[in-house]
Amino acid sequence: MARIPSELVFSPRFRRYTPDMTVLLARVAQALGTIRGARVLPAVADQLRASARVGTVHYSNLIEGNELPVIEAERAARGQLPPDTRAKIELVNYVAALDLLDERLDTSNLRLDADLLKDLHRLTTRDLGRAGDPHFKPHHEGAWRDGVAVVVNHLTGQVMHEGPPADEVELRMLSMCEWLARKREAGDPPFVLAGVMHYGITDVHPFADGNGRVARLFQAAVLMESGVLPGRMLSFERYYAEDRSAYYAALQSVRRNTLNMEEWLAYFLRGLAEEYERVAATVVELTALLPGGGAGALRLTEGQQRALTTLRVQGRREFVRGEYEQAAGVGRAGASRDLRSLVEHGLVVVRGRGRGTRYVLAGATPARGARAGRSVGRPARWTDVRIERELRDFLAGRATWPSPAEFDAAGLRGLYAAASRAGGIGRWRRIVGL
Repeated sequence: MARIPSELVFSPRFRRYTPDMTVLLARVAQALGTIRGARVLPAVADQLRASARVGTVHYSNLIEGNELPVIEAERAARGQLPPDTRAKIELVNYVAALDLLDERLDTSNLRLDADLLKDLHRLTTRDLGRAGDPHFKPHHEGAWRDGVAVVVNHLTGQVMHEGPPADEVELRMLSMCEWLARKREAGDPPFVLAGVMHYGITDVHPFADGNGRVARLFQAAVLMESGVLPGRMLSFERYYAEDRSAYYAALQSVRRNTLNMEEWLAYFLRGLAEEYERVAATVVELTALLPGGGAGALRLTEGQQRALTTLRVQGRREFVRGEYEQAAGVGRAGASRDLRSLVEHGLVVVRGRGRGTRYVLAGATPARGARAGRSVGRPARWTDVRIERELRDFLAGRATWPSPAEFDAAGLRGLYAAASRAGGIGRWRRIVGL
């Protein structure tokens, strides 16, 4: 093991449990417990995992200026995206990096060390050295940088940070990984450690390019190896991508606060809390939708599980038969059989006739006999206008954002789940000013 000079030793500054961090860690723990305790059928877990994977690929690259639409990330995740442009290569490479983490976790070979950092970089930048960038060449793929590192805000072009000299990079990264090993052995919360490592990698900027992507992948690796990403159903990158200015400002806060990480960690943990709560709300809603194994309950086929989950994850409550066929992966006859069975067991309600027939997921319409006198028609949808109106009604007079338990206590779990799906809780907190 190389001897690391004291001035290069990684020694982040932060109080272990500030009041903000304590509250946010409690939110994460509560949501994680909900996710772990939920009865999630295999096809449901598969769809949640697939959705998280696509979101991770899309949003992590969007942060770095890759403007390809999410459908291209879906194609990349399915192995169907031809890597014929730089932007497409980036998506395909990111999928390969996620595959590496999954494979190593599944084979108990996920080591959180400097070699993993270089392996992730090699995969995320594969073939980009030949893409014509004068500052990034083939020999940079999977290797510590050999030149200066300047961090630029992709939105403004402003230089935010310059990394340490190239000859210090390897020792700094070895020291960072040694620090992580010590803290993990001491039992420090993996959520905090993931945030520290995320910042540390972006600060040293150990590679000629692709540092942000590697930092976010290594963050995921820390959480995966610690066993707190059940089913790999969570994706944190949208939180950063939906307000990149806030993301960059939070990273810059460490330097602004004389290397104190507490402001960054509060931002980071808030993003984790919101994603854990979003997935917990989705899991609870799906579990309520899908029947149990009691007498007379419908035993869902794999296609039915896949379709119901896909539609709910997409926030869909109403659909036509063709959309069901696509979600379930079945043909016309199979979809008709599936839907007939779902209707008979009360999981789906039919609206209209003939070519205008639509299907509504149970729970999206009032219970039979409710709201007497109201005309029967298309059920109310969770539009942005409706979400904002109901949030403002619920939040009237409040100075702080309510916890998921408070939404539950007010009978507003559906509102919380809808807001989580429609851009995330962070978006709605900004809209209503909390």
